Parts: sequence; structure tokens; C-alpha cells
Amino acid sequence: MIVIDVEASGLAVESYPIEIAWQDSEDLGNFDTFLIVPDQRWTHWDEYAEEEIHHITREMLSEEGVSIDEACNRLNQKLIGTTVYSDALEYDCAWIMTLFETANKTPSFEMASIFDLLPDLTETKYETYVNDEVVIHRALDDSRQIISLYRQVVKNK
Repeated sequence: MIVIDVEASGLAVESYPIEIAWQDSEDLGNFDTFLIVPDQRWTHWDEYAEEEIHHITREMLSEEGVSIDEACNRLNQKLIGTTVYSDALEYDCAWIMTLFETANKTPSFEMASIFDLLPDLTETKYETYVNDEVVIHRALDDSRQIISLYRQVVKNK
């Protein structure tokens, strides 16, 4: 199972992806994580998200980020033909589509909800697991946390 997570400039409709990571649950050495240099048309920035959630600054994006094309290429090359799972499908899928549409590319992978794999798990119960964990809110840490919580839930079924 591959889990993907996206950090964004905020939660508003006009927000955009600023960091993406994915982690293979079967091979902890198989992962990728990167910041993204925003497109010049992407201007929304939520100071609260920066200061209280992900701690990613605009300067970090410009200094350490990859281009939108490179981000799409990395995702497509490594995830081709796979289904990747998210704990926030609606948001993560929208941000992935924003990325790919801006690059005029198509994802080579499908996205699904982690809850599809755990039909008995309610989002409320999942939130209880999440709230019991220390959350860093960087994309790779979140992906790894989702895998850990998934294993916990499966083990406790």
C-alpha cells in the first residue's frame, strides 16, 4: 500500500500544493518527498497554516522546492499504475489535480481513501487515533503516521 499526503498553502479553495510525500508501507526505503515552487498564478497564502500547522515558509519553497513539471514527473515515474491512499482524499486529490492541471499533465496513478481499506472505521474513530499521536504535519511524517495508524486499526480489529 502506498500512502500519499499533501501539505498546502491553506485550506481555502484557492490553496495549492506546497509539499507532497508518499510512502510505501511494505518498503520503508521506497518513498519520496519534495517541496514545490508555486506557479506565479498561485498567490493564496495562509499565515496560520505556515505558523501553526506545517511550518513551511515561502522562502523554503523558493530555495528548496522543485518545479511543478518535476513534481509531476517524479510522481508519475514512481507511482505509475498504482493506487495511492490518502486520509483526506477530497483535499489531497484537489491539490494533486491543481498541480497536474497547471503542468498540463495527467497523473499516471489513481487516488483512493484510506477509509476504503477500512470500511468499519469511522472518520471520528480515526481522528481519535490521530489525536493520540504527536503530529508534525509535514507530508512524509503524515504519510508514515497514516501507515502506522492503519496497522494499529487492522491489528485491533
